[in-house]
Amino acid sequence: MNILKVGNLYHVGIAVRDAEKTSKLYIDTLGLKIEHDEVVMDQGVRAIMMVPESGNSSAIELLEPVIEDSPISKFMDKKGEGMHHICYLVDDINIGINHLKEIGIEMIDNEPREGLNNTLVAFAHPKSMNSVLIELAQKI
Repeated sequence: MNILKVGNLYHVGIAVRDAEKTSKLYIDTLGLKIEHDEVVMDQGVRAIMMVPESGNSSAIELLEPVIEDSPISKFMDKKGEGMHHICYLVDDINIGINHLKEIGIEMIDNEPREGLNNTLVAFAHPKSMNSVLIELAQKI
């Protein structure tokens, strides 16, 4: 069973120091619009989901730390601003988690947790995915 289909690319997460400034840059240069803006306190992050005006494409998720020791803050301390993760939309996140575990992928989240914009999410560990952080998301 192949649950990570290229057509299911939901968004690319980008770590930024100033989400307001970056969202304006993306609006002005890429013609994107803000679809959703939310602070996710348990992750210590402000997330702005941006989509093309047409709405017919994957999104860009800007991630700005709102807590000094948040995962995004720690990521930027090591690597600076830039691509943080790739997110795939799945129909059933529990099936997705179990499938990845069955094929030997180490999960950061063995159980789904609440994500941005009415989703359940789980992350696969980058060391199992060629140093790429992969997120699974299920809309609820």
